[in-house]
Amino acid sequence: MIRLFSVTLILMAATLVACRAAPAPPTRAELLEKLQQCRDEMSKERPTGRMPACAKIDPLPLNGISRAELRAALGSPTFCIGLSERGSPRGPDCPPELNPGWSFYEIGGTGLELTCETDEKQRCEVLRWNDLRSER
Repeated sequence: MIRLFSVTLILMAATLVACRAAPAPPTRAELLEKLQQCRDEMSKERPTGRMPACAKIDPLPLNGISRAELRAALGSPTFCIGLSERGSPRGPDCPPELNPGWSFYEIGGTGLELTCETDEKQRCEVLRWNDLRSER
């Protein structure tokens, strides 16, 4: 009887632990808001030498987002990049043939860049972080 009671308690405890599911992944809007907040904070901080919190934000769920939606959240791109060129945008966005990128830099420093590899439909096929601090 005691053994049955113990087994039942263990099974109930295991069920309760399993029911405490991992938190739902953030929505696209939540990710964009986090990126926007992080970019704003980074632009106001002095260099610390530590890895910025932004680097922990996984941009993978944003793959497929339109450039316009990303631009609406993060502002105009900081730079435009192609196979053989890199420059500043002329206007609110990069030319369609160039990929936009956003800098997440501390004041007077270097840092992270979020780049959007654009497909023919002007969607970010791949969003990824580039850590410029490691290239020094």
